[in-house]
Amino acid sequence: MSALCTRDELRRRFKAYERQRAIVSAIGFTPFLVIYVLVHTRYLRSWLPPSHEAELVVLIALPAAWFAMVMLVHSWLAPGLLGLRCAQCGHRLLGRSYADALETGQCNGCRAPVISDPTSAGTQGPSGT
Repeated sequence: MSALCTRDELRRRFKAYERQRAIVSAIGFTPFLVIYVLVHTRYLRSWLPPSHEAELVVLIALPAAWFAMVMLVHSWLAPGLLGLRCAQCGHRLLGRSYADALETGQCNGCRAPVISDPTSAGTQGPSGT
């Protein structure tokens, strides 16, 4: 994150990340649907290789690799673009790190404050209890 934010702002950013992730998932999954439709019509069958193994690569491995690449790029870029990274260490505030940041107001990576709410500083013990 570029600066401290409130809990509500962090929640808003995380919801934006989740919405964006759903859209990116749909974009990544599109090749599976397109190939499924084309295989079950006459349009793609003439383009498939004669070998069954090569056919599996074209129909399964390539779309799966595309989907994995799209999701990985999104998981690398989106937290920084949406302000879900610690300003001190760059730790992504997703999953358990997001929940801990909301609870303690600190980054899991370096324990730097990420929440500007006055109630977040010093209300928790060192173990988070």
